[in-house]
Amino acid sequence: MKLFHKLLIFNLLGKGLFLLVFLMSGPYLLSYLILKNTDRQLIEKKSEVIEMIQAEGIENFISEENPEEGFGSYNILKEEYILLEKAGAESFLQDSIFVEKRIIEEEEISYRVYADLIEIGGVTYLLEIGRSLSTIEQIETIFYRIAIGILFSFLALSFFLDSMISKRIMAPFNKIIQTKIARINEPQEFHDQSIESSTQEFELLDQAISEMMKRIQKSFNQERVFISHASHELKTPISVLQSKLEAIFGDENLSPYQSEKLMDMQNTLQKMKKSVNALLLLSKVNNAQFIKTETADLQEILESLLEDWVAIGADQGVTLQKGKLDPFIFSGTNYSLCQMMIQNGLSNAVKYVSSGGEIWLSGIKKSDQYEIVIENDGEGIDDKLFAQVKNGLVFLKDVTKEKSGFGLQIMFKIAIFLGVTLEVTSENGKTRVSYRFPIEDQTR
Repeated sequence: MKLFHKLLIFNLLGKGLFLLVFLMSGPYLLSYLILKNTDRQLIEKKSEVIEMIQAEGIENFISEENPEEGFGSYNILKEEYILLEKAGAESFLQDSIFVEKRIIEEEEISYRVYADLIEIGGVTYLLEIGRSLSTIEQIETIFYRIAIGILFSFLALSFFLDSMISKRIMAPFNKIIQTKIARINEPQEFHDQSIESSTQEFELLDQAISEMMKRIQKSFNQERVFISHASHELKTPISVLQSKLEAIFGDENLSPYQSEKLMDMQNTLQKMKKSVNALLLLSKVNNAQFIKTETADLQEILESLLEDWVAIGADQGVTLQKGKLDPFIFSGTNYSLCQMMIQNGLSNAVKYVSSGGEIWLSGIKKSDQYEIVIENDGEGIDDKLFAQVKNGLVFLKDVTKEKSGFGLQIMFKIAIFLGVTLEVTSENGKTRVSYRFPIEDQTR
């Protein structure tokens, strides 16, 4: 998971958890505050009732003929009531607040009740002032709905804002990774250019990567220069030895044994010459000494290679099967290297296919790439050889001399240089070489 997504999820969960705890406790806190406010208002109502009794007289509330009936008054919506009656000797309700359910007109209503004993004209009365709790319950329900709405709205807005802010903050980091690590296939492709950032850690990362890549680039350049110079230096003595061997071959006094040994020497020189040329080619590819301003008609290249290699394969008892060859022009490339890369794949297939075997060649254009596939049955590629070639090794000790790995190494290096994806697999007695040429880059 990307750092950007981790930060986003962490922020979202943290804020969501905090909000959830706050909003879950909100209704209880609100209920407590409302009840406290209701109690205060009920106590204030007591003073108002006493003032009314003193002003109008107790007889206006309690009849002298039937004092035991007391006085009760409910408002039209039954939200509030006042009860006034003579207190009995057993009455213990004094300055108390409680919740009580009452049935009024066959409807059960919960009330918050304030009860107190008051004395008027030497007589003790029980005064109850009540307020319905339905309003409080409605407010709690409304608050709960609003809280849920606020929670989801806040999380959605927070996700959007955090996403924008995190993306902006992480932009320099992503640019550093993309431009200085992910898209660098070879050290010589690295260009030291500072990435602007207001974050100190990203500036340090950018600087550290640049310094590391410079050291790698320096070491790699020294290696390339050595290989290039060594290859050039070796070509001269090899050519001299080749000339001297050819001169000796002209001697009529050579015995059969001497001729045989000279032939072995010439074969060895040919292998040395081939290895030196391969090293020189690899050095030039690594040094990016080839231009990439040409176009290559891949269908034409495949047709031409088929025409040349059908006869060669027939001499070895190998059949080349031509599959679908879609037309495609690959621009911004080097024609010779492109042809050499495909030819090496076909050459290896012909060289290592089983006797009387078949080779299948196809070029199919897809939505985002053009894929050339060379597949043959027979002996597969040695795992050690393939692993060492992919790791950039060409001087191999654990494989047979006939399979030096130079051909595969050249294919891989050219593919990287041309921006082609190369995949080689050997499974179930079949070897498959796939070249994937990008199509999207061609329309830019």
